[in-house]
Amino acid sequence: MKIHFDLISDLHVDTWEEPFSWEGKATSLYAVVAGDISRERSDIRPVLKELSSHYKLVIFVDGNDEHRWELENLGQSYESLRHEVAGIGNVVWLQDNSVVIDGVAFVGVNGWTGFDFDCDLSYQDSKRWLEERYGVSMYAGQQIEALSLSDAGFLCKTVSKLQTHHDVRKIVLITHYVPNVQLIEHDVELEGTHALNCTGNSMLSRCLDEDHENKVHTWCFGHYHSDVDTTIDNIRYVNNCRGRNGTNWCKAVYYPKRIEIDIS
Repeated sequence: MKIHFDLISDLHVDTWEEPFSWEGKATSLYAVVAGDISRERSDIRPVLKELSSHYKLVIFVDGNDEHRWELENLGQSYESLRHEVAGIGNVVWLQDNSVVIDGVAFVGVNGWTGFDFDCDLSYQDSKRWLEERYGVSMYAGQQIEALSLSDAGFLCKTVSKLQTHHDVRKIVLITHYVPNVQLIEHDVELEGTHALNCTGNSMLSRCLDEDHENKVHTWCFGHYHSDVDTTIDNIRYVNNCRGRNGTNWCKAVYYPKRIEIDIS
Protein backbone atom coordinates (compact mmCIF):
# COMPACT_ATOMS: atom_id res chain seq x y z
CA MET A 1 0.00 0.00 0.00
CA LYS A 2 1.18 3.52 -0.79
CA ILE A 3 0.05 6.99 0.18
CA HIS A 4 1.01 10.23 -1.50
CA PHE A 5 1.14 13.86 -0.47
CA ASP A 6 2.09 17.15 -2.10
CA LEU A 7 5.00 19.04 -0.53
CA ILE A 8 4.72 22.85 -0.57
CA SER A 9 6.70 25.50 1.27
CA ASP A 10 8.06 29.04 1.30
CA LEU A 11 5.28 30.43 -0.86
CA HIS A 12 6.09 33.99 0.29
CA VAL A 13 2.83 35.17 -1.25
CA ASP A 14 3.44 38.72 0.00
CA THR A 15 6.29 39.05 -2.54
CA TRP A 16 4.36 37.88 -5.62
CA GLU A 17 1.98 40.15 -7.50
CA GLU A 18 -0.57 37.61 -8.71
CA PRO A 19 -3.37 36.44 -6.39
CA PHE A 20 -2.61 33.04 -4.88
CA SER A 21 -4.47 30.22 -6.63
CA TRP A 22 -3.93 26.46 -6.47
CA GLU A 23 -6.38 25.58 -9.21
CA GLY A 24 -5.27 22.51 -11.17
CA LYS A 25 -2.06 21.99 -9.18
CA ALA A 26 -2.97 19.34 -6.61
CA THR A 27 -1.67 15.85 -7.41
CA SER A 28 -2.56 14.06 -4.16
CA LEU A 29 -5.28 13.87 -1.53
CA TYR A 30 -3.03 15.43 1.11
CA ALA A 31 -0.72 18.45 1.28
CA VAL A 32 2.17 19.28 3.58
CA VAL A 33 2.98 22.99 3.94
CA ALA A 34 6.40 23.45 5.54
CA GLY A 35 6.17 27.10 6.55
CA ASP A 36 6.77 30.64 5.29
CA ILE A 37 3.43 31.29 3.64
CA SER A 38 3.83 35.03 4.22
CA ARG A 39 5.15 37.67 6.58
CA GLU A 40 1.70 39.26 6.55
CA ARG A 41 -0.72 37.53 8.90
CA SER A 42 -3.67 38.58 6.76
CA ASP A 43 -2.41 36.24 4.01
CA ILE A 44 -2.13 33.05 6.05
CA ARG A 45 -5.76 32.09 6.52
CA PRO A 46 -6.79 32.81 2.90
CA VAL A 47 -3.87 30.73 1.57
CA LEU A 48 -4.67 27.79 3.84
CA LYS A 49 -8.36 28.02 2.92
CA GLU A 50 -7.45 28.02 -0.78
CA LEU A 51 -5.25 24.96 -0.32
CA SER A 52 -7.92 23.25 1.77
CA SER A 53 -10.36 23.53 -1.13
CA HIS A 54 -8.06 21.32 -3.24
CA TYR A 55 -7.03 18.68 -0.69
CA LYS A 56 -8.73 16.29 1.67
CA LEU A 57 -6.28 17.38 4.38
CA VAL A 58 -3.66 20.13 4.65
CA ILE A 59 -0.90 19.62 7.22
CA PHE A 60 0.75 22.90 8.18
CA VAL A 61 3.99 23.77 9.98
CA ASP A 62 4.77 27.43 10.65
CA GLY A 63 7.97 29.08 9.47
CA ASN A 64 9.88 32.08 10.74
CA ASP A 65 8.03 34.42 8.35
CA GLU A 66 4.71 33.68 10.06
CA HIS A 67 6.25 35.35 13.13
CA ARG A 68 8.40 38.00 11.41
CA TRP A 69 6.71 41.03 12.97
CA GLU A 70 6.22 39.46 16.40
CA LEU A 71 9.68 38.05 17.15
CA GLU A 72 9.87 40.07 20.36
CA ASN A 73 6.98 38.07 21.82
CA LEU A 74 6.86 34.63 20.26
CA GLY A 75 4.50 33.27 22.88
CA GLN A 76 1.90 35.85 21.90
CA SER A 77 2.69 35.26 18.22
CA TYR A 78 1.93 31.55 18.52
CA GLU A 79 -1.30 32.25 20.36
CA SER A 80 -2.53 34.69 17.72
CA LEU A 81 -1.49 32.33 14.92
CA ARG A 82 -3.56 29.61 16.56
CA HIS A 83 -6.61 31.86 16.20
CA GLU A 84 -5.75 32.60 12.56
CA VAL A 85 -5.63 28.89 11.69
CA ALA A 86 -8.55 27.74 13.84
CA GLY A 87 -11.78 26.71 12.20
CA ILE A 88 -10.49 25.74 8.76
CA GLY A 89 -12.08 22.32 8.69
CA ASN A 90 -9.45 20.21 6.94
CA VAL A 91 -6.29 22.06 8.01
CA VAL A 92 -4.16 20.65 10.84
CA TRP A 93 -1.40 22.76 12.37
CA LEU A 94 1.33 20.53 13.74
CA GLN A 95 1.99 22.66 16.79
CA ASP A 96 2.24 20.13 19.65
CA ASN A 97 0.27 17.81 17.43
CA SER A 98 0.61 14.90 15.00
CA VAL A 99 -1.53 13.20 12.36
CA VAL A 100 -1.76 9.51 11.39
CA ILE A 101 -2.99 8.59 7.90
CA ASP A 102 -3.14 4.94 6.84
CA GLY A 103 -0.28 3.92 9.11
CA VAL A 104 1.89 6.98 8.40
CA ALA A 105 2.46 9.46 11.23
CA PHE A 106 3.15 13.08 10.29
CA VAL A 107 5.09 14.83 13.04
CA GLY A 108 6.27 18.40 12.73
CA VAL A 109 7.57 21.58 14.32
CA ASN A 110 8.97 24.87 13.11
CA GLY A 111 12.40 23.86 14.47
CA TRP A 112 13.82 27.38 14.54
CA THR A 113 17.59 27.78 14.47
CA GLY A 114 20.08 26.45 16.96
CA PHE A 115 22.89 28.73 15.66
CA ASP A 116 25.04 25.58 15.53
CA PHE A 117 25.53 24.36 11.96
CA ASP A 118 29.16 25.54 11.68
CA CYS A 119 31.27 24.61 14.69
CA ASP A 120 34.05 26.92 13.48
CA LEU A 121 31.83 29.96 14.00
CA SER A 122 30.96 31.47 17.34
CA TYR A 123 27.48 30.53 18.48
CA GLN A 124 27.05 33.90 20.18
CA ASP A 125 28.29 35.81 17.14
CA SER A 126 25.81 34.00 14.93
CA LYS A 127 22.96 34.79 17.31
CA ARG A 128 24.02 38.44 17.37
CA TRP A 129 24.18 38.43 13.55
CA LEU A 130 20.58 37.24 13.35
CA GLU A 131 19.43 39.82 15.89
CA GLU A 132 21.08 42.61 13.89
CA ARG A 133 19.80 41.31 10.56
CA TYR A 134 16.19 41.25 11.73
CA GLY A 135 16.48 44.30 13.95
CA VAL A 136 15.40 42.49 17.11
CA SER A 137 16.62 42.44 20.68
CA MET A 138 18.79 39.93 22.50
CA TYR A 139 15.59 38.80 24.23
CA ALA A 140 14.11 37.80 20.85
CA GLY A 141 17.26 35.81 20.11
CA GLN A 142 16.91 34.05 23.46
CA GLN A 143 13.29 33.13 22.65
CA ILE A 144 14.37 31.63 19.34
CA GLU A 145 17.07 29.66 21.13
CA ALA A 146 14.57 28.35 23.66
CA LEU A 147 12.12 27.30 20.95
CA SER A 148 14.85 25.51 19.02
CA LEU A 149 15.44 23.38 22.11
CA SER A 150 11.78 22.75 22.89
CA ASP A 151 10.96 21.86 19.26
CA ALA A 152 13.85 19.39 19.16
CA GLY A 153 12.64 17.93 22.44
CA PHE A 154 9.10 17.53 21.09
CA LEU A 155 10.39 15.58 18.09
CA CYS A 156 12.45 13.31 20.35
CA LYS A 157 9.54 12.64 22.69
CA THR A 158 7.07 12.00 19.88
CA VAL A 159 9.32 9.75 17.77
CA SER A 160 10.07 7.76 20.92
CA LYS A 161 6.35 7.31 21.71
CA LEU A 162 5.54 6.23 18.16
CA GLN A 163 7.97 3.32 18.38
CA THR A 164 5.40 1.41 20.45
CA HIS A 165 2.37 2.31 18.32
CA HIS A 166 1.95 -0.74 16.12
CA ASP A 167 -0.57 1.02 13.89
CA VAL A 168 2.18 3.47 12.88
CA ARG A 169 4.46 1.86 10.32
CA LYS A 170 6.20 4.93 8.90
CA ILE A 171 6.96 8.43 10.16
CA VAL A 172 7.22 11.61 8.09
CA LEU A 173 9.00 14.42 9.90
CA ILE A 174 8.26 18.01 8.89
CA THR A 175 10.28 21.04 9.96
CA HIS A 176 10.60 24.50 8.50
CA TYR A 177 14.28 24.79 9.38
CA VAL A 178 16.94 22.53 7.90
CA PRO A 179 17.61 19.53 10.18
CA ASN A 180 21.08 18.49 8.98
CA VAL A 181 23.99 20.65 7.82
CA GLN A 182 25.03 17.95 5.32
CA LEU A 183 22.04 18.97 3.22
CA ILE A 184 23.34 22.48 2.55
CA GLU A 185 27.04 22.61 3.43
CA HIS A 186 27.89 22.37 -0.28
CA ASP A 187 26.43 25.85 -0.85
CA VAL A 188 29.40 28.15 -1.48
CA GLU A 189 27.29 31.22 -0.73
CA LEU A 190 26.62 29.95 2.79
CA GLU A 191 29.93 28.27 3.55
CA GLY A 192 31.73 29.95 6.46
CA THR A 193 28.96 32.50 7.06
CA HIS A 194 26.70 33.22 9.98
CA ALA A 195 23.79 32.72 7.56
CA LEU A 196 24.70 29.01 7.44
CA ASN A 197 24.63 28.83 11.22
CA CYS A 198 21.15 30.39 11.25
CA THR A 199 19.61 28.20 8.53
CA GLY A 200 19.02 25.11 10.60
CA ASN A 201 19.08 23.33 13.91
CA SER A 202 21.30 20.27 14.35
CA MET A 203 19.47 19.30 17.55
CA LEU A 204 16.40 18.37 15.49
CA SER A 205 18.19 15.28 14.20
CA ARG A 206 18.61 13.92 17.72
CA CYS A 207 15.11 12.48 17.42
CA LEU A 208 16.56 9.88 15.06
CA ASP A 209 18.35 8.34 18.04
CA GLU A 210 14.86 7.42 19.31
CA ASP A 211 13.88 5.70 16.06
CA HIS A 212 14.78 2.17 17.18
CA GLU A 213 12.23 0.57 14.84
CA ASN A 214 13.49 2.51 11.80
CA LYS A 215 10.09 4.06 11.18
CA VAL A 216 11.31 7.48 10.01
CA HIS A 217 10.97 7.38 6.24
CA THR A 218 11.03 10.99 4.98
CA TRP A 219 12.03 14.37 6.38
CA CYS A 220 10.39 17.36 4.69
CA PHE A 221 11.74 20.84 5.33
CA GLY A 222 11.70 24.40 4.01
CA HIS A 223 13.62 27.64 4.59
CA TYR A 224 16.49 26.77 2.22
CA HIS A 225 15.34 27.93 -1.20
CA SER A 226 17.50 25.70 -3.40
CA ASP A 227 16.14 22.24 -4.15
CA VAL A 228 17.24 19.26 -2.06
CA ASP A 229 16.15 15.66 -2.56
CA THR A 230 18.65 13.21 -1.16
CA THR A 231 18.95 10.16 1.09
CA ILE A 232 21.10 9.99 4.21
CA ASP A 233 21.14 6.82 6.33
CA ASN A 234 18.04 5.49 4.55
CA ILE A 235 15.99 8.63 5.23
CA ARG A 236 14.84 10.81 2.34
CA TYR A 237 15.35 14.54 2.92
CA VAL A 238 13.37 16.74 0.56
CA ASN A 239 12.23 20.33 0.19
CA ASN A 240 10.21 22.25 -2.38
CA CYS A 241 10.42 25.98 -1.75
CA ARG A 242 8.97 28.58 -4.08
CA GLY A 243 11.09 31.40 -2.65
CA ARG A 244 10.83 35.16 -2.59
CA ASN A 245 10.01 36.93 -5.82
CA GLY A 246 13.01 38.79 -7.21
CA THR A 247 15.68 36.53 -5.73
CA ASN A 248 17.98 34.13 -7.55
CA TRP A 249 16.36 31.17 -5.78
CA CYS A 250 12.70 31.72 -6.61
CA LYS A 251 10.41 29.84 -9.00
CA ALA A 252 8.14 31.97 -11.16
CA VAL A 253 6.28 28.80 -12.13
CA TYR A 254 5.74 26.63 -9.07
CA TYR A 255 4.18 23.21 -8.54
CA PRO A 256 3.90 20.84 -5.58
CA LYS A 257 6.35 17.97 -5.24
CA ARG A 258 4.56 14.63 -5.00
CA ILE A 259 5.99 12.40 -2.28
CA GLU A 260 5.24 8.66 -2.12
CA ILE A 261 5.34 6.59 1.06
CA ASP A 262 5.28 2.80 0.66
CA ILE A 263 3.83 1.16 3.77
CA SER A 264 3.48 -2.35 2.37
